Amino acid sequence: MGRSSLEIWTKANEETLINQSRSFAIPILNLDERFRVPVMVQYNLNKTVDTIEDSPGLEPEEKIRLIKAFCEHLLRDGYCAAVRNRMLEVIPEEEAFVFKNYESTIGLFNTLTEEEKTLGKRWATEMADGMCAFLKRTIRTPEELNEYCYYVAGTVGIYLTNLLKMKGRHVTENVFEVLESNAVSFGLFLQKLNIIRDFSEDRETKKRPFWPQSYFEEEKDPVKILNKMCDETLRNDLPGAVEYAAHIPPGNDSYDYFIRFILCSGIEYWKILKDNSSVFSPAKVKLPRAFMENLYTQISSQTREEFNDYCRRFLDEEMRS
Repeated sequence: MGRSSLEIWTKANEETLINQSRSFAIPILNLDERFRVPVMVQYNLNKTVDTIEDSPGLEPEEKIRLIKAFCEHLLRDGYCAAVRNRMLEVIPEEEAFVFKNYESTIGLFNTLTEEEKTLGKRWATEMADGMCAFLKRTIRTPEELNEYCYYVAGTVGIYLTNLLKMKGRHVTENVFEVLESNAVSFGLFLQKLNIIRDFSEDRETKKRPFWPQSYFEEEKDPVKILNKMCDETLRNDLPGAVEYAAHIPPGNDSYDYFIRFILCSGIEYWKILKDNSSVFSPAKVKLPRAFMENLYTQISSQTREEFNDYCRRFLDEEMRS
């Protein structure tokens, strides 16, 4: 492998990451050399599967077939040209870079250690299997929403935690146990906020509503249903997410800031989503770009005690309200 190939693969993966999420690109590209490439590649692998799952131009049976082909090739350290070509036929141009750069994602993936690759394969395929299972299921209950969110986001929390154990500093067995026990809650908190925010797009464009159908049978006021979603996410998932952030050991600053960024952006989204009837309009509720661009600087300038105190005070205040 020549240096030029590595540079090409890295640049292509950065392009995929930035075009998928300029916000998440900030903390990922600021990760130190232990974490940056594994996390970036895993993000891009996951988004490749996620793009297939979300594509309104495909029927569920074809999505499942394409996702399974993706996984079969990933397990053999390869990429699937048939998946790439089919997806480029059906996805809009603004999403095409995910598959235009698919081969480069696999190329960079194959520069990781065998241990890193094994970890990435395990949790990418676990996510993919869960997505396939839900492509023909309607989410009727909060329990089914939790199950779906485990696959699409809880698995990411577990992957990151195991990567921290593998490459981080001062991750004792006791610390790892605490992190692992809260990793799924961390993932669920963020995923449920995405599901709340994307209500209109999921229902109207993607034809895949994710809010529990039982809520609409019990209550007719959409804002009350929205607030129920927000309150349950706060009470059930945020406490574990806060505990996760509080137990990242010293010596892992860039990983710590990465987690802080995700957690703090989630809290800020929670604030603007609750009571906000705009959730039900076509325009997506978003935090201002300038705020997101400044967020990393803000959270990385705080001491651990200051950040943890902010999160716990917010949680305590909202739980009492």
